[in-house]
Amino acid sequence: MILRSADSSDLPFIKAMLFEAIFWDPKMKRPDTKQFLSQPEIAKLLANWGKAGDYAVIADESGSPVGAGWFRLGTEEEHSWGYVDEQTPELGLAVVSVWRSCGIGRKILQNLRESARQKGYKAISLSVAPENFALQLYQSEGFFKIGESGTSSTMLLHL
Repeated sequence: MILRSADSSDLPFIKAMLFEAIFWDPKMKRPDTKQFLSQPEIAKLLANWGKAGDYAVIADESGSPVGAGWFRLGTEEEHSWGYVDEQTPELGLAVVSVWRSCGIGRKILQNLRESARQKGYKAISLSVAPENFALQLYQSEGFFKIGESGTSSTMLLHL
């Protein structure tokens, strides 16, 4: 497995991974992917991808993408569920279901942490449901709960 920086051609896969991050539980009823991702409140999460502050990494296995992680800065008006402030990028991460529990998510997360540090950010944030198995990964990498948004916890990692 290799990690590589994403480019504009990876946006469809990143969008697919956004869908996976939202519908992480295999027991969840999944809507049509294309229709769901085109909803304004979801489409805005990756709209105008490539603007200043955007960063994404792709995990490839034998030339096929198996996971992705990304971060971007939000604003008070436009942000995702893990929003803290305009100086703290919000992180998203997902791994294709058959590749979960293989250490790929941890490698992606470590890459995102180091990339955010190198870009001068002081912290990164995310949102995770308390029953999501990824919560243990985030906690083991130093994220801690700072609040709640809907049914999810907002977590922060100081860099």
